[in-house]
This record gives sequence, C-alpha cells and structure tokens, in this order.
Amino acid sequence: MFLKQTRINSLSHLASLPPEAKLKICIHDVSRFPDKVNKFGFKQEDDSGSTILPAAFNRYSFRNAEQYATIDKSLPKEKYTQTLYWTRHEWAGRDETREVTDFTDIVRERYHRDYHAPFSVSFSLVTKEQIKSIVSDEIVLSHNNTEKIMNTINMLLGLFGECTIETDNSDPNTHTIRLDWDILPKGNYPWETIKREIEDICRNSRRTQQQMMLRNCDVINEFKPDFRAYGRSGFRGYVIFGFTTKNLYILESILPNNATYVFENQWEELSKLTKAEILNQDLQKARIIHKANWVAEFNKLMKETVE
Repeated sequence: MFLKQTRINSLSHLASLPPEAKLKICIHDVSRFPDKVNKFGFKQEDDSGSTILPAAFNRYSFRNAEQYATIDKSLPKEKYTQTLYWTRHEWAGRDETREVTDFTDIVRERYHRDYHAPFSVSFSLVTKEQIKSIVSDEIVLSHNNTEKIMNTINMLLGLFGECTIETDNSDPNTHTIRLDWDILPKGNYPWETIKREIEDICRNSRRTQQQMMLRNCDVINEFKPDFRAYGRSGFRGYVIFGFTTKNLYILESILPNNATYVFENQWEELSKLTKAEILNQDLQKARIIHKANWVAEFNKLMKETVE
C-alpha cells in the first residue's frame, strides 16, 4: 500500500487488512532523497543491514525517540521543580552582596502531565536488486499499536511525503548491525578534549541544559572511566561513560527534565536496549534526577560503587 501525502489522522487506509497483520513501513529507492536520508539518521557510508533509531527531526520522530508528555487540563495544577542555571546576587554580609552563577531549583505550578515511553521503532537499510530502502521494525496491526503505527507513518510522511506499508514480509531476514553508538578508543581522556566534544553535542540546547551536561560529564570523568560512547541518530544527545572492569556504565543526557542512569551490565547487553528499555526505571542500578543537588547524589553513589 502506497501513501503520498503529508500525514494521516486515522488508520482507515488499513481497514482492509486482517487483524494481527504484520506491517513494515518503508521508503523505497532512498537514492531519491539523499539529504532527507541523512536527516533521518543514516550516513552515506552505512551498508545494507545498518539499523538505527531515527533522529528527532519532527514531532513524530521525537515521540519515537524520546519520552513525551501529554497535558491534562481537567485536573488541578500541581507543583513541580525546575532547575535553572542563572546568575543572581546573594547576601555576603556587611551590607554587601556578591554575584553567584550556579544551578537553582525553583518550584512552580503547571497542569498535570502524563509521561509516555517512546515508541522506539527502528529502521534498517535494505538492498534488493541494487535498490536501497529503509524499512521499519515489524509492527502488529492491533488496537494496542494504533498510536505507534500512526506515529511511524506520520514520521515518514512528514519528512519524505510518501511511504509504503507492506504486509508481505517473506523476504529472507537481512543481517542487521545496530549503529546507535559511536564507540571511542579505550583510555583516559583529558577533560578539555571531552569538553569540546560535549559542547558540540549540546550546541543547540538551552543554557541550563548545556551547563548541566558539562558539569555532570566533568564530575563523571573525575572517576576516570575507561570507556566512552556517543549516541547517534535517535540517541544523539546521550553519552555513556564506562568502567569496564566493574561492568558499570553511566548514561548522561542533554535533554531537559531527564536523569542520569547507572547500569550494571555488559556493554554488549546494554547496547542492544531500545530507548524505551533504557528509560524503564526497572532496568538500571540507579537513576539520579537532574537537579541542583545532582553532584552530591552522584558522588555518594560512585564512592559506594567504584572506590
């Protein structure tokens, strides 16, 4: 089934398909869209079988890659804490004040928010008869997957203006290679080197997120990790620091309202997790919210774990 439009509002196009049909959502002959394929998250040198979580380039791809919230205005407003990096004047004694720049937690009010795990649909490059396509994970047509299917279709329509929905998945499975992380050579790196790389990752983020990412990564680096990996495509904005002899990995993120995740896993196991699985609070050893007291909380955890 071929769709050529900017978005859909329902799955009426799929009404003729049987329940539990196994769908794959595709863009065929991607050589027509070199710039858009790059924006989607694939690199020119990626081979057939390369699999990624698409980059966050529109609201649908953001919901596919990141936790998102829906606002419920039927409920009373509730308090929440927002952490800001700002400059203020504080009392210094003897009728004097001094200028201080640091992180401050501010309590505000807003309407209730419900948070949802990302859909985490990955796509693979598939070559057939010398024609390259990008093909989604298999999604079962069911009521529970309605939003997931609509979001995946709209993600492609919003970027490419077209997509193909296939139910004939009889082609032999292509060997897939996940490319969610760029792993750096092992070793200790000076903070100035890491700082330049982190600044590049967060150059388009707000000041608070930039400064928090730099502060957190600087503190993590003080414990001398011997492993680093930077997220690519849908994992861009995420950095992993590892202590391989202890199977301990620290996941840090530039995203606002996020947290630092601490895992005790082999890297091979951790690298296979979807974004939804990584953000699942049952899988990590610890989760430290990005707030003004983050440094104290993180140091306490690491001294108990590493030292």
